[in-house]
Amino acid sequence: MIYTVINSVVYVILAQLFYSAFLERKEFSSLVTGGTTALWALFVIAVSVVFEEALIIRLVLAIALNLLFSLILYKKDNLMKSIALTVLLYGTVLSCELMVVAIHKYLDPELRIEKLMDSDISVYMGTVSQFVQIIVILIIRRVFCKVRTARIDSKLWVIYIIFPLYSISLMVLLGYSFDGPINIVQANIFTYIASSLLLINLFVFWFIRQESNRSLKSQKNELENAHTEGLKQLYEQITKERDILGKREHEFKNTITALHGLLEEKQYDKMKEILEGQKTEWINNSNVFETGNKLVNSILNTKYAEAREKGITFRFVINNLSTLQIESRDCIVILSNLLNNAIEAAEACFEGNRIISVKAVIEGGQFVFACRNSCADDPEMNMESQKKDVVSHGYGIENIKEAVSRNKGSCTFKKEAHEFIAIVIIPQ
Repeated sequence: MIYTVINSVVYVILAQLFYSAFLERKEFSSLVTGGTTALWALFVIAVSVVFEEALIIRLVLAIALNLLFSLILYKKDNLMKSIALTVLLYGTVLSCELMVVAIHKYLDPELRIEKLMDSDISVYMGTVSQFVQIIVILIIRRVFCKVRTARIDSKLWVIYIIFPLYSISLMVLLGYSFDGPINIVQANIFTYIASSLLLINLFVFWFIRQESNRSLKSQKNELENAHTEGLKQLYEQITKERDILGKREHEFKNTITALHGLLEEKQYDKMKEILEGQKTEWINNSNVFETGNKLVNSILNTKYAEAREKGITFRFVINNLSTLQIESRDCIVILSNLLNNAIEAAEACFEGNRIISVKAVIEGGQFVFACRNSCADDPEMNMESQKKDVVSHGYGIENIKEAVSRNKGSCTFKKEAHEFIAIVIIPQ
């Protein structure tokens, strides 16, 4: 019984090490995580004891438990990925156990499953098997730690399930077919098949790594395209502002000339009317934001002007950002995407309820950019848009997350009542 408890606890720890190479853990407290892990181990112990002699049932329940607790403890990219990883985990564990049995068939050709239930032999072989599992899973964790950030299509995860399922079914058949006395030739065949099944499962991981590398490269290209499009928009805006400044300069000269003529004719009321008009135009068209960072100024002023044109109230809290340390491309991706999404969502609301509140400050050694906007419907957080504006839509949220991650920051997106809130925090 003591060995069953220890074996189950080690198994659960190995499973968590495995999942953490592919999935991001949910942000639970240590108490919740520990309690869930303990509950997982208790279920594994119960299944091992109750269904000790029912191998098939034990396999099915073990896979089901792994899937259930992986969905509880880890963030779900997609359900098929979680299912595939669960099957791959058990296929790998079972193939390691089969390898140990195959090796012991050389030492004891008459070894039977019933004899394996003997306490001394089962403890010894179980310990050796778990030692092999630890080595294999640590290697997998080391090699595949970047897979959790890759976007792999669900159809591919379905394909990845085929190999471990085949392995598990074949291992069960081998366990019964080679049970009992065998000769050296049969022992060689058994060992060859056992080692081949382990290699097949490991080869699946190689496929996953290749696909994850391709996916990460594709994500990088998407981010570069978003960066390029963002720069293009900024340059277009700068060009537009220069044209506007040129026109204003010309209008200013004409206004001065007109005022000079009115002054000579002492038409002071007409002069006042012209000056009031010029004051209103200056307020509406002058740059509102001066943060000490030219790039941030350009983005904020551009989006502020766009929001005003669409009847959106733009509230803000800004401080000195002259010491902001963040790459230009990441700054464009984060701020442009968040503000574009906020403007789009607020524009869809009824007039009078179109509000965007922005906070862009450096405080406590961190750059905090928070954007709160009114919205009519629940935002589609991770959906791919069909719109052509790649900066505002499509992989916008994913690009924001990647840009924040590159700067070792964190981001939060949440919905409250009829508001959507996005918060980015980047250490400085």
